[in-house]
Amino acid sequence: MKKYHLLILILSIALPALAKDNQLSLSVNTMSMDYTEFTLAGSFADSERTDALAGFGLNYITRISDGLDGDGGFIDIDFSRYQGNSRYDGFYLGALGQVTGPANNLTTKNTITDSSIGYSETKKFDQALWSIRLGMGYRLWERDLAGGHNEQYSWSYGSLSTGINGNIFPDDNIGISAEYHRAFSPKMESNQYGTFDLGSTDGYSISVPWVHTITPSWAIKFIYTYQTWDIEHSTVHSDGWYEPRSESNFNIFNAALIYSY
Repeated sequence: MKKYHLLILILSIALPALAKDNQLSLSVNTMSMDYTEFTLAGSFADSERTDALAGFGLNYITRISDGLDGDGGFIDIDFSRYQGNSRYDGFYLGALGQVTGPANNLTTKNTITDSSIGYSETKKFDQALWSIRLGMGYRLWERDLAGGHNEQYSWSYGSLSTGINGNIFPDDNIGISAEYHRAFSPKMESNQYGTFDLGSTDGYSISVPWVHTITPSWAIKFIYTYQTWDIEHSTVHSDGWYEPRSESNFNIFNAALIYSY
């Protein structure tokens, strides 16, 4: 599974030698998580919540063409990783989801890794710049639960996003963008119950970036992102076990230093 992240990092090293107008950024990030699972009947099963998963991000953008209509065509590569603990509240579930007892205030160790590559084009409208992006990526969420239970959610995904930005002051630029993302062949692997083929998995993101230019080569960037992933329940195994339907909500704050060259 980690080969997808390695491919993204290799591309980030190779592409700068092939193009001009490059931008590289390094960010420190924090993310809150609200994850809830539901039984087949639709009632609450359990939740994972935390206000602070610490992380970092790497982003590379390069201009490769003037775009289809004479503006700009860009390739971007993005990598992020978060780690931290969350509080598990819910119930122990038996076959077919029956409750066997409460399980509250337990600690789960989380590692969330996401990498993506995309192509975008921009077009100027008066004082604003409009963009549209088509991307693909890979996401891995590892949960170390109580009792030695480990779960790994993983999937490749495609994304489509659009946004607009403009200067509010000579050195300050603010924007907003929206993204739809959908997973391909999502899976959950458990060290105790086997591998589950998840149902339809998709979501959206809304981001608000603010960039302050320091010099022609250096800038700082702050981004707030609200993101969701909704996962339909898996098929039910012959022994009665299944992965429940879940809804995830994330609030992500990034602070990045940007170098343009």
